[in-house]
Amino acid sequence: MANDDHGSRPRPRRRKYLIFALGLAGVLGLFAVLYLIGGQGGSAQSLGPKSYSTHVECQVNTAGSKGTVTVSGTITGNATRYAVTVEVLDAASHQRIGLQTFEVRGSRTFGGTTAAQAPIGPAGIECKITKVA
Repeated sequence: MANDDHGSRPRPRRRKYLIFALGLAGVLGLFAVLYLIGGQGGSAQSLGPKSYSTHVECQVNTAGSKGTVTVSGTITGNATRYAVTVEVLDAASHQRIGLQTFEVRGSRTFGGTTAAQAPIGPAGIECKITKVA
């Protein structure tokens, strides 16, 4: 038995490594295909930053303890849709008196009327865009 040519069976380590390597290559290939499809106008969104230019104006109307702010603005850039958040501040105290987010699709203009906390100081209001997504 010492000169037995057959001996014990070799361990199937090579087979496990081969199966693991093929599986890993398949998963990486799938990720590469999904990345390329998303980058060529598929349903995946671009992860890069949006380039844009904005302008916003506001007017305040108060009646007693209630107030409204009329917001109008424009946005131009490289995306087809934006979510623009406008913050309305009391000009003297710089405290927030109103906040609204506008969904801009197709058109490059946005606007509307939002409630504002009153009373408004004698210095008026300031509007600024705080977020564009």
